[in-house]
Amino acid sequence: MRLWFNRGFSLAPIAKAMMAADPSLEVIISVAPNMPVYAGPKETWIEPSLDDEAYVRWVRKQIIDNKIDLLIPTRRRKLLAGADLPCAIHLPANIATIELLEDKYAFANALVGEGFHLQTLNVESAANLEEMLPKFQATLGDNLPCLKPRLGVNGHGFWKLTKGSALSHIMNPDARTMHQDLFLAAMRAQEAKSPIPPFVLMEYLPGPEVSFDVLCDLGTILKFVARTKEASHQRLQTSHPLESAARSLVARFCLHGVVNIQFRKAKNGSWKVLEINTRPAGGSVYGEEFGSSLLGDWGGLLSGRLTRETIQLPDLDFKIKTTATISLYPESQSS
Repeated sequence: MRLWFNRGFSLAPIAKAMMAADPSLEVIISVAPNMPVYAGPKETWIEPSLDDEAYVRWVRKQIIDNKIDLLIPTRRRKLLAGADLPCAIHLPANIATIELLEDKYAFANALVGEGFHLQTLNVESAANLEEMLPKFQATLGDNLPCLKPRLGVNGHGFWKLTKGSALSHIMNPDARTMHQDLFLAAMRAQEAKSPIPPFVLMEYLPGPEVSFDVLCDLGTILKFVARTKEASHQRLQTSHPLESAARSLVARFCLHGVVNIQFRKAKNGSWKVLEINTRPAGGSVYGEEFGSSLLGDWGGLLSGRLTRETIQLPDLDFKIKTTATISLYPESQSS
């Protein structure tokens, strides 16, 4: 069976793990131009920069020419879900649900009343933010407000707003703190040139953060690995106090396949859900070599080697520390 993930260079080790567990699979990924090409998949294709109509034609041709059995899109999902493609397509939820989960404000609103709900406000302009900041800060005590793009991904634009040093974001950019007056000034400067995308305002949660890698089937969790992120390590567990919250979220949104749910501890000790990523997280590979089989079993379900009844649950609880290595790659990569 041949699977294709589109637009996901970080999926290379995930593809490798799926094939290692299931020799009947050949997993291909495609990446955007000028993105890294890593070892792991059966093949890696470079995607051309195309408009919607041309992109669908390119995808259809790749499917036919390479005998793809299943496409798992991680980008341009709505476009591909509505296209007439000559193979099956795997989605983590229906398109309306995917769009809701990618909208931080809509996602938070859907969870009002839940114990793990994080109050989230919509910010449409500098004037809007300036008006709501004093009222919002009054509810936080000495904790900080946090601002991020409503539709952003990968931490783009995430800032904790302070009233401290005006140079904080320059002297220590990794701290992600910025004086609120400077952030407002930047918003006003951008608004003078063109409309700005909406932001969301919320309380900054000091942590720790727990990232749930979940294998699910039509709203039911089959297995999971909870990764608690500490400064120097991660703790991986297959039993966790937040399991009931994760199960509730998977059922509510009828999630399917491998997804990632992020929780973070608030200053008062309660746990809040930050987001649900409807694609496998890069860290989901960490437990594979220690017996989690989360990705391997996903591949087995997709190929038909396994059924949900044959999924085995591991009993894991250990800590890991990740390290980086540097390898020499050719100057050019073929597509």
